[in-house]
Amino acid sequence: MLNRNDVKRMISDVLRTELARRQADALAVFETDNADDLLSRLPHDILESASQKAAVLFGYEPRVFSSLELMTDYAYASFIKTRRITFLTSGSTGEPKKCAHTVEMMEEEAFGAAPLFKDVKRIVSLVPSSHLYGFSFTVTLPHALNVPVAAIPALPTQPWEKILREGDLVAGFPLFWNYWLRAQNKFPAGVQALSSTAPCKDETIRGLYGAGLARFTEIYGASETGAIAYRHQAGEPFKVFSFWDISAPEGQPRIKRLSQPDWLLLPDHVDLQNERYLIPLRRSDSGVQVAGINVFPKHVEQVLAAHPAVKACRVRLMRPEEGCRLKAFIVLNDGYTPEHLGIIRTYLAQKLTVHELPRAFTFGAELPVSVLGKDADW
Repeated sequence: MLNRNDVKRMISDVLRTELARRQADALAVFETDNADDLLSRLPHDILESASQKAAVLFGYEPRVFSSLELMTDYAYASFIKTRRITFLTSGSTGEPKKCAHTVEMMEEEAFGAAPLFKDVKRIVSLVPSSHLYGFSFTVTLPHALNVPVAAIPALPTQPWEKILREGDLVAGFPLFWNYWLRAQNKFPAGVQALSSTAPCKDETIRGLYGAGLARFTEIYGASETGAIAYRHQAGEPFKVFSFWDISAPEGQPRIKRLSQPDWLLLPDHVDLQNERYLIPLRRSDSGVQVAGINVFPKHVEQVLAAHPAVKACRVRLMRPEEGCRLKAFIVLNDGYTPEHLGIIRTYLAQKLTVHELPRAFTFGAELPVSVLGKDADW
């Protein structure tokens, strides 16, 4: 199911995304080479962090390699031995959770999803292959379909009408598709699109069809489970993939792979339309999506509240008209003023990932509450 080139691409994506995540090189994710020179220019702390993540992914003891080729050989040998890939959840509420996917699970998912894309001739990947969504639909699905993959930087301003061709399946994500529409791009005839990692708004889906898209597929899933369900149109429920069994004892929906004995709870509260269709309602772990990444406002609050300038705080996702990042409301301790925001920002940048950093800050004498005394927006 995986070959050495797949593993090399996944490791390259680990290196690039870790560079970008740590703000050392935000443009690293847009590079198209195999990152052969990245190891030599990675800062030591980022190299160690990326090496640890690669070790978890492929199941070996963490170690730093002198070249990408050696790292690839070692990781591929480990995969052949363990026959599994282990993905990490975001870990924003504590230690990241390890989610192992065996070769049998990979094949079940890839061949289970393949009938949806029987007319696809090439997969265009705009997402990291080292994350589960990218792995499932730009690494294993191409093997099931026996089609090539083209990894292209997710820049909406590229000449997409020249890059894409009939029979392409473009694996993207909601934030990219939003910018795609803002750039007034058009699809060549016969191109399909994928989206996952966060809910895709109905107006975005309708906009993509209006731009000439042949078919849209949104994937609903989680790191713990892989792909669970899919839909093609705005406003319609998600249909559960055929490789899942689903039941709802006492009204609590749960799922089980046909090849596995264990039942799993769904990652969200859902409205089960019938035995094979569902509508996700809200996350069950209080997480929110920022640029396709799961973040947890309560964790950001805890970090922010630990700063000596902060007496109390609240963190939440911006309203749609404000943006798509987190915002913070702060009540300051005596002796501090809003002019100290700079030191608070510096502190947060040392403790949080790029996606967790609030983009807007509001100061007040007390936390905002409603007339009933409950937390309120600001």
